[in-house]
Amino acid sequence: MKNYNFLNDLKSGKFADMVKEEIKGETLNTSREVYNVMKPLFGKNTDVESMYCIFLNAKNRVVSIELVSEGTLTAASVYPREIVKRALAAKAASIIMVHNHPSGDPAPSPDDSAMTLRMVVAMTSIGITLHEHLIVGASTFFSFADQGFIASFRRRYAEFLH
Repeated sequence: MKNYNFLNDLKSGKFADMVKEEIKGETLNTSREVYNVMKPLFGKNTDVESMYCIFLNAKNRVVSIELVSEGTLTAASVYPREIVKRALAAKAASIIMVHNHPSGDPAPSPDDSAMTLRMVVAMTSIGITLHEHLIVGASTFFSFADQGFIASFRRRYAEFLH
């Protein structure tokens, strides 16, 4: 009988690879579903902040999940230009951004909010929808969409254009 060690599989990234493959073509309808799918991806490097993007097609089905930035204990540099390039290459109609806070506290920082606003502007400008920015903590998450920030940022951008 094979010796199954959940923690080793989690830390090795084995579950992350399985999740990325199994979720292709599926839809994620709630922030809780996004959290449940993405939580294992942060098991490999729990001591650094990492940012993933879930690229979705026009029917909101997962095309791919990609690591777009890996940083330090307290920050991961995220460049909208790089995410735009990847979204275009994936032929994504929309994206979901997900990053972790190694501290375990998913509360957004001012930098997290500013980056989300920049991404709403960048994505909207090229016709791609940012559905969500989720911050994964130790045992819970923060959803920019659920808290109304994404909709608010879209309204502010639309007002700016008019």
